[in-house]
Amino acid sequence: MKISDIIQKRVLVAGLGVTGLSVVKYLLRTSVDFDIADERDAHQSIGIHNKNVQRHTQFSAELFCSFDIIVLSPGIARAHPAVAAALQAGVDVIGDIELFADAVDVPVIAVTGSNGKSTVVAWLTDVVNECGTRAIACGNIGEPALDALLGDAQVLVLELSSYQLESTRSLRPIAATVLNVSEDHLDRYDDIEQYAATKRRIYENAEYCLANYDDVRTWPQPAENFSCDFFSVSTTDSGSKEESTARWQRALVADVSLAVPGDHNKSNALVVLALSSVLNLCIERCISALGKFGGLAHRSQFVVEAAGVRWFNDSKGTNVDACEKAIVAMGSPVILIAGGIAKGADFTTLQATMKEHVKLLLLLGQDKQTIAADLQGSAEIQIVDTLHEAVTTAHQCAVSGDAVLLSPACASFDMFDNFEHRGEQFVAAVNEVLAA
Repeated sequence: MKISDIIQKRVLVAGLGVTGLSVVKYLLRTSVDFDIADERDAHQSIGIHNKNVQRHTQFSAELFCSFDIIVLSPGIARAHPAVAAALQAGVDVIGDIELFADAVDVPVIAVTGSNGKSTVVAWLTDVVNECGTRAIACGNIGEPALDALLGDAQVLVLELSSYQLESTRSLRPIAATVLNVSEDHLDRYDDIEQYAATKRRIYENAEYCLANYDDVRTWPQPAENFSCDFFSVSTTDSGSKEESTARWQRALVADVSLAVPGDHNKSNALVVLALSSVLNLCIERCISALGKFGGLAHRSQFVVEAAGVRWFNDSKGTNVDACEKAIVAMGSPVILIAGGIAKGADFTTLQATMKEHVKLLLLLGQDKQTIAADLQGSAEIQIVDTLHEAVTTAHQCAVSGDAVLLSPACASFDMFDNFEHRGEQFVAAVNEVLAA
């Protein structure tokens, strides 16, 4: 959406989290008049000293329907009664990425997926910078997309959640990918198909599409409308065009020693290589840079080894699929710490992996009893009340050769500020318990 389409309209910024505040700053820079609405007690700290900005502390259909345009923060569902009423009344409901799409004047590479998107965005940003092109990671990782416009980037690597994609229609990335689709956020979507379709919105208007050959839900639909390449770590060799596309990437990274474990990171490496190719960078420098990436905090992050037991922080593992990948990547018997807000996920799909790899499951958080019922019989299960208790119990039960893994498969907001806070508390508890 062009800023010229907004200037003469009544605009409401709904939600004043990190993204909402970036929208506020952007609209102030562009001299657009707007109101703000947030039901939390956030107005005193947002740093707005413009007497023309009116503040609203309650969401209502009457309020929302009185505006021409609502810039909706991704944390607020379009199904919220006030938002739904505005949509029904013909109000244009957009997100920060819709404003970003008009304002950005450098190439954008866009990444989404249920798992791995932050890793791929950070990894790709590192590789592009190593090759001498200034790249900045933004969106759902790093700084908000609208704030990133103030930087000196030659390329913006944009992580997008399904929530952001719901309200985006004009983004034109030079490359876009859906890494994978697994059950997540089913408390917000009708089913996994609606969730997948929202993820696939990233392909609209993209010059180059990259999909996961092993996950049909990532494929652009309808396929004939898109020119798409595929990545894959599968060993099949069907000779198809899609498999040929994946094969040359596998050949290029086969001899690269990656610093991050697991087949899922081999897949991530293929994506990084494929996306970097659209920038016409030196392939030898890309491959060299590929092996230097050491991973992100809270994503299967190695914490410490003591008495032959390795401790890992995968607090970012907020859904079942991410948890499963982290368990398998350990390559040793696992004591798993999990639980929190399950978001409607089906944990029975984790049973086979639990039986093969997990010797003890320690469950905490809001939905611990529901998860325990889903996983009954797949491993020994103990219910705990706190993360510190989970770490203490894991320390008492672990023997040399085990891996203790925090990979909650759940959201964190029942007990923590966010997944980072949960991961930090885990590391602190590990250090305290091991030092005792």
